[in-house]
Amino acid sequence: MGESWFMGDERKMFDQLLGDIDSLSAEDLREPLEEIVSGFSSFGAYEEWVNWYHYLLVALIPRGNHHYLESMFEYLITGFIGLYPNGIEVAPYKGFRTDVMRTLGRCIMEKECWDGSDIVVGRLLHRSNNNPNKVWCWWNASGDFSSSMFFCLKYLPEEEIATWLKSVLRISSAHWRAQLIVWLVGANNFFQDEFFWPAELKQNVQPRVAWAWSHCLRANMESNPRGALLVDKPAFLPRENRLAALRVLREEITEHRYLEWLESMSSYPYLLEEMGHTTQSFEKLYLKDLRRR
Repeated sequence: MGESWFMGDERKMFDQLLGDIDSLSAEDLREPLEEIVSGFSSFGAYEEWVNWYHYLLVALIPRGNHHYLESMFEYLITGFIGLYPNGIEVAPYKGFRTDVMRTLGRCIMEKECWDGSDIVVGRLLHRSNNNPNKVWCWWNASGDFSSSMFFCLKYLPEEEIATWLKSVLRISSAHWRAQLIVWLVGANNFFQDEFFWPAELKQNVQPRVAWAWSHCLRANMESNPRGALLVDKPAFLPRENRLAALRVLREEITEHRYLEWLESMSSYPYLLEEMGHTTQSFEKLYLKDLRRR
């Protein structure tokens, strides 16, 4: 597989991929995954990257939560959206969509990342406060959380959205609930604006809901035979999925549930402290009745 750059005299080739993939670290795999993502975004579905993407998808899903800065499955999700920007019309084999949703769509739920109903802090979501300011950055959505949520919202059939989203809302982990509040605030424009793609996200706006190389995902992605027929400005999230999700949120996010979330997060003072005014933004967007009291 070669890099997504054709202007030089020599094109960099990733010969290490021809060997034992399992022996390569997340750091070793980061660059070729980035090249596939940027290649799809800039030049479309070149067969070289298409073949290598599907090969790496199968090889890396078992290690999706391994990370070097970002989780590997974030890159796999970005690559998948780049290859299938408007739906899965032409799949490699029958049952491909189901397989992908049951594997890539569930990487965030791998058992090594959970201790019962609680996430294992350090393995999932924001992983460390090892920085001069000793902050975790809970004011932003982590890339693993954000990419997983958008992936399921984009590719699940409409009739499965409600069941999936209700299961997301039922998870009792305080850290998960904190991320859900932050993500719902940051993702609100995606629910309200049919033509809002990740490339349009501003880097300095909080809460951030971007993930690994999601800036490559834009409305004018190159057309390819694997996606649905492109319209002038295709939607990132299917309209019927957005509406189904909004119906669930209106029904399920009650004052009682929200106060339960806040109470669980209060056991970890740094969560509410770092989230700052995001809780007020959440109330304004999703709990207007509570705000009026």
